[in-house]
Amino acid sequence: MDPALISKISRIRGWLLIVLGSLLSVGIAVMATILALTIHNDQPQGSHWTGSHEFTVHVFELFAAVFVFGLVALAGGIFQLRRGRASWPAMIVLIALVLVMFFLGQQIVSAPQ
Repeated sequence: MDPALISKISRIRGWLLIVLGSLLSVGIAVMATILALTIHNDQPQGSHWTGSHEFTVHVFELFAAVFVFGLVALAGGIFQLRRGRASWPAMIVLIALVLVMFFLGQQIVSAPQ
């Protein structure tokens, strides 16, 4: 393949990782903040959280895993833009985080609500 085309594809993939990683990290931080405010809502009107303690802990663990996934994707994208190639350690960490998120999702499903 043409080296110029490979370089262009690498830059596009790097920018995609940066954009998606940033959106995931910021988005999940906003969602966690909103959920935390909902959990501690003592007002009679409005939204209330009815999940058990165990369920709530697992939800925030999943939020943390998604947040870290976004940060690693962001770092991997920056590396890819600077070096012109993918970061294998970042790829391995991202795959491991997908497995962790799957495991946490299974725990949420089985947790008492």
